[in-house]
Amino acid sequence: MGQQSCLILNCFIYYFEDNEIYADRLEEIFTRIQDGKLKANMSVLSILELLVRPKKEGNIFLENRYKLALMNYPNLKIINVSVEVSDIAAGLRAVHRIKTPDAIILATALYIKVDGFVTNDTRLKSVCESEGIALIGLDA
Repeated sequence: MGQQSCLILNCFIYYFEDNEIYADRLEEIFTRIQDGKLKANMSVLSILELLVRPKKEGNIFLENRYKLALMNYPNLKIINVSVEVSDIAAGLRAVHRIKTPDAIILATALYIKVDGFVTNDTRLKSVCESEGIALIGLDA
């Protein structure tokens, strides 16, 4: 990850929940984002996925904490799903047979032309490679 790398992130749940397996690697990545050494993006779809557990548990405090953290995170841009992103996602689903959420997040990455995709989902490695996006695995 170079100093000017632009990433799309799909790992907030692990970061916010301080996942013991990925905590060290995520701390390194998020510190670099906070310090402005990395530009980070996330699909608005990742917010949907992140808020499921707090909503299911009726935990309004946690729900609001996540929202506040994401809306104010330094050097992080949240990308909405647009017609263009949807079109790219449909193409990804057609060619690679991936699930809609994965297609939307990867389509967002392609639309904004990121350098890397941070995730623990290694099943997406071949899709990322064929689309010219480096998959940055959390186990690396």
